[in-house]
Amino acid sequence: MAENKKIKAGMLLSKYLKDISNEETEFLTVQGEDKMATKAEALARLMWKMALGYTEKKILDGVVAKEIVHSPDKAMIGLIWDRTEGKAPLMHDDKQGKQTIADKVSAEGKKRIAKAGNLDGHNES
Repeated sequence: MAENKKIKAGMLLSKYLKDISNEETEFLTVQGEDKMATKAEALARLMWKMALGYTEKKILDGVVAKEIVHSPDKAMIGLIWDRTEGKAPLMHDDKQGKQTIADKVSAEGKKRIAKAGNLDGHNES
């Protein structure tokens, strides 16, 4: 009985999140033009920004006081990659030692480079 209530609550939460994501309440500047956008679009743009990395400028008294460089976020890259490929990633606890998609791609790339340069210790004659 309790499991059924959890499922219902989860379905309601998903419905409300989808409904709210379609609300056009966010003010964005896209390619120099101001526009109203849905929360979903604003979130997607924020995800891309985090994935690509960006520089944040802290302004005090009208002067740039500090620039903070945010490096590309590997987890966000993996999430966007999975979503654009039509895969819904499973949520997992990073403490379990599982690699992110970006880490797996990076490790595979390193293996291939090492193999191509015969740096993996195997002679292919």
